[in-house]
Amino acid sequence: MKLINASLLCSCLLGCADQTPLLQPHRGLSLLSPEIKSEIEKVERSVVGINTELTYEIQRFEYLIKNGELVADPTSPLKYKLATNGKGIKVETDKRTLSGGGLIIDIDHMNSKYTILTSSHLVSPEDSTDIYYVDEKGAKTDILFSRYLLKFKRISVRSGSVWSAEAEIISDSPKSDLAIIQAETNNRLGKEFENEMGYNINLSWGDWVFLFGYPKGIKQLTGGWVSKSPYPRTRAVDAVVRFGYSGGPVFSLTKDNTQLAFVGVIKSVPRTNLDYIAPGKTLPVGSSLTSEDLSDLSVKREILVNYGTAYFVDGKSIKSFLKSSRNAMNDSGISLAPKFYGN
Repeated sequence: MKLINASLLCSCLLGCADQTPLLQPHRGLSLLSPEIKSEIEKVERSVVGINTELTYEIQRFEYLIKNGELVADPTSPLKYKLATNGKGIKVETDKRTLSGGGLIIDIDHMNSKYTILTSSHLVSPEDSTDIYYVDEKGAKTDILFSRYLLKFKRISVRSGSVWSAEAEIISDSPKSDLAIIQAETNNRLGKEFENEMGYNINLSWGDWVFLFGYPKGIKQLTGGWVSKSPYPRTRAVDAVVRFGYSGGPVFSLTKDNTQLAFVGVIKSVPRTNLDYIAPGKTLPVGSSLTSEDLSDLSVKREILVNYGTAYFVDGKSIKSFLKSSRNAMNDSGISLAPKFYGN
């Protein structure tokens, strides 16, 4: 069986230039009214950044090959015999950090505890992940290439300052991709979200929403037009988002256009995986591979973001998740305002 790991990456750049400016520069020019800008500044104080530090043990498998074919082994859970001479399994360590946002939904001032709503995948990634080879047609095979085992996890929350506070998971739902975490700190993280919950706002084609996130550890605001999503209990939004927006809150104007209501949690940004074969060490650009380099090749993966679209969990799912998490929060001494349950 031939084993191939490859992806095709295509990009299209569109540019234009004109010597005549369409708009004259104007200091302080804004497309938003002072009232909406004030609302944005108000809800922004409840948005925090979340980092999840992860350490994985990576087991990479090399198989015994005879006459160009893998040697089957029905007694092995891997289904194939491993290479001999101690080269069958290579163990490495990989450290990475997941970054995103969250919304403060409760503050226990007496005990200096902050309760935060965010995404499940941001704070509770899978404990193990298996990666398989694909064949020449790109179909997944039963040949295990590597296994990632989670060995360490640390969740921290921060506001606009350089310091951070450790947090723990109170409730977690991978199915709805929502989680509640709590951080304890004497430093000020932010303010509890005071505005309405947009459970009764039926977002549809052409509605405008604001999104907050923490790309590269910096709190940022963007916005976009809502459209239908192919995934249940979610909405799609045409917005400039990238890694670091996961878990961030989504806000929409209320019917009277006087307030920003909380209507969603950013779930994901479309992405593709680029698998490529690379030598074990960094080589100068344009250099040729030696026979030594060829014996130390490995398949690596880069995640490529498809900019322009994001998906967020809708208000109905948030309401259902908070209700189902009520007992877990009560056990941790958390008492949310009735509005969070739709009361």
